[in-house]
Amino acid sequence: MATIATMTGAQFDALPYEEGRRWELLEGDLIEVSSPTPEHQDIVFNPVTALKQHLGSRPRARAHQDIEFALSKQDRLRPDVCVLLDERADVDPRKVPILGAPNIAAEVISPSERAGETRRKVLTYLKWGVQEVWQIYPATHEVLIYAGSKRRELQQDEYLTTDLLPGWSLLVALLFS
Repeated sequence: MATIATMTGAQFDALPYEEGRRWELLEGDLIEVSSPTPEHQDIVFNPVTALKQHLGSRPRARAHQDIEFALSKQDRLRPDVCVLLDERADVDPRKVPILGAPNIAAEVISPSERAGETRRKVLTYLKWGVQEVWQIYPATHEVLIYAGSKRRELQQDEYLTTDLLPGWSLLVALLFS
């Protein structure tokens, strides 16, 4: 990811749509995001499927992939996977960006991403109200979970769980199969 320019959220929202090009705005910095690989998409599919199955027909709970959130006046981020619970799930399904933060934001970390930018994203998510941030690392088959000032590291023989979704779990190894 490379920083292209600095702008406001309103300027970002006014950019013309370009097919195949993906952008995020992180603390006012316009960042080009690489297109996902088939491996990346497969990894995203696994937690989204498990989350949707767990949430079932619960009316105020949603799991999505690749949706843009307007976290602040200078932050527009698109987590690979997100969970919206209770009042946060009450959004217009035809409109983006979604104002506010998801409860859970998960990012699949590609080899081209810089550690500094992935860390900035975690801090930005947490600053603007995301309760948990999951970083999924395909290269090492591990998951880092950030909740407030706490961090957990999970290996592939452990289960991904969250207090936000009682009864839900997913073996980390299944993220990568």
